[in-house]
Amino acid sequence: MRKAYLLAYSDSLGSQEQIKECLNSISSIRIWRYDMQNAFYIISENNAQTIYQQIKDYFHNNGKFIITEIIWENCYGWLTKKSWHLIENKYLPKE
Repeated sequence: MRKAYLLAYSDSLGSQEQIKECLNSISSIRIWRYDMQNAFYIISENNAQTIYQQIKDYFHNNGKFIITEIIWENCYGWLTKKSWHLIENKYLPKE
């Protein structure tokens, strides 16, 4: 079952471009999106621990970050409609 996660990271982990390259290299990450600095929304069937380990291995234990599941029934914020759609439905809306 697909789940939505929030990846929040410090600049010490890498640049936004490096994070994109990392996420693209992890085959279990189906979709990712960002609209805030130092944060990505991730859709995956893996658990947070597995994604954490894959990111940690990619960056060779450098930098700080957290992966946490976004539970639709208990999340609030001011995001774009596209981001809310992704979090709720686990896929991007059609353009």
